[in-house]
Amino acid sequence: MPVVDETPPEVTDDLASEAVRRARASTRAVPATRRSGPTRSTRAGGRDPATIDAVLEAWIRSEGYEHEAREAGLSARWVDIAGPEVAAHARPEGVTITDRGPELLLRADSTAWATQLKVLSGTLLARIREELGPEAVTRIRVIGPAPPRRATGPRRVRGPGPRDTYG
Repeated sequence: MPVVDETPPEVTDDLASEAVRRARASTRAVPATRRSGPTRSTRAGGRDPATIDAVLEAWIRSEGYEHEAREAGLSARWVDIAGPEVAAHARPEGVTITDRGPELLLRADSTAWATQLKVLSGTLLARIREELGPEAVTRIRVIGPAPPRRATGPRRVRGPGPRDTYG
């Protein structure tokens, strides 16, 4: 009577590496077939597989959403572009298309930071062009903090308005 090994197979810590080892061993047993003649990289009808990035970029270009996509990319990566300290005191309000090209509107949280941003605008513009491309923004316009909003509501006393001191 033959002797049968009753010990269980060795259990490895990494099951994935064991599966890869088995797959490689099984493919070695099957001989590789070679195609004769030229190979084509395109599918029938000229439909090549494409990456999702290429498909989305083509769709954005065809639908005319390049401006909106650039603006969204600028807002999403503002901390990386401007740095954490500048981003804590300034935020992009939007990009408008002017006769000179796309213009970024930055809102500072104080007048001191608005002055500082005007000094840093050349550096910020260079960083934006480096990250998003040369056609993303051509100018930066810095504005100070927004004035406080006046309270409106049903229990507000309406005065004569801004001309109450004129006679």
